[in-house]
Amino acid sequence: MRTRAIGYIRLNNNEKAIDRITFDAQVDKIWAYANLNGFELVDIFYDRRSGKETECDGLKQSLSMLDIGVVSALIVYKLDCLSSNVLDVLALISKIESYKASLHSIVEKLDTQSDLGQFFVSISATLNQLESSRVSERTILAMASKKKQGQHCGSPAYGYQMVDKKLLPHPSESHVVALIDTMKADGATLQMIADELNNQGISTKRNSKWQPTQVSRILASKRN
Repeated sequence: MRTRAIGYIRLNNNEKAIDRITFDAQVDKIWAYANLNGFELVDIFYDRRSGKETECDGLKQSLSMLDIGVVSALIVYKLDCLSSNVLDVLALISKIESYKASLHSIVEKLDTQSDLGQFFVSISATLNQLESSRVSERTILAMASKKKQGQHCGSPAYGYQMVDKKLLPHPSESHVVALIDTMKADGATLQMIADELNNQGISTKRNSKWQPTQVSRILASKRN
């Protein structure tokens, strides 16, 4: 029986101009990691908050699922997705371990299932905090400049469209998003939702068949 896992993604408030590109990339990496390592990925939760905050809805939901034993592994793209503060990261790792669960960080190639993994997790968390403090000011300035110029980076997410340089709901796609929300609320799995959309002849924004990955992106992006 495969180990059940949950994915978690955090986007910084200062990354709104590039959050779709960043979000999609992290979703793909988490799914790929789960498949490669034999995990059953149940869902992916998502927050858009400062990297220094740990009181976020998506993170709370992830920890709650670990606590009650629905899943026993948490997968993140990088350790600083949990927090840019090293003490917060270590506290979260301790909490995850108290749930008899493991943390897996893709970029650092680390997991807390081994003593060596735990050691490198603490070292990487320290380095991530140092790097975060160095780039935060540059990120703020760059994003402020893009916002001032009215720039939008990347393609609109499913359910939205660009009209006169404004991001607006897409009429037909909005109905599909509503269907996805309803099916998920009724207990359908990501695969079941993808199958139903394909059976109805509904295609993705790129005119391809739906996969659980695309469904999870839409569900996760609507949680915040």
